[in-house]
Amino acid sequence: MHDALTGFLRSSHTCLLLVHPEVRRLEDVADELSSGYGWPRLPVGRALSAVLLAGPPGRRSPEARRWTKARLGELAPGPVLCTGIDLLFEPVLELDPLRLLCDAGRLTRLVVAWPGDYQDGILSYAVPAHGHYRTWRRPDVAIAVVTSR
Repeated sequence: MHDALTGFLRSSHTCLLLVHPEVRRLEDVADELSSGYGWPRLPVGRALSAVLLAGPPGRRSPEARRWTKARLGELAPGPVLCTGIDLLFEPVLELDPLRLLCDAGRLTRLVVAWPGDYQDGILSYAVPAHGHYRTWRRPDVAIAVVTSR
């Protein structure tokens, strides 16, 4: 993973996905990166949920977009470790989480703990049996598959 991080930091990519199916493993990696590099960490779901609950339901989708870009912009230039991204996949929000994170990465470089899989050019979020399962073919984003311990 060190090579993937070094390559990302030297590249023009603005968003790196750290992909592994187990959230616990991703949290461990985020802990290591936060302490090793001193990067700020943003638990997206926890912070965003408080904002969304304070507003009317009909405004949640645009508010989620606005908040994500604004909050990450405040942490520029980054990199910022984004964890707990599950709320971005909530169907009622009608978001494309990958696009939203890549767009926000233009404001602040992001390293995102992505619970899913990446094989044969297909990025997935969650597992097929999960209600929020999604896939992207050949996404234009830097990806590092996290190994199991």
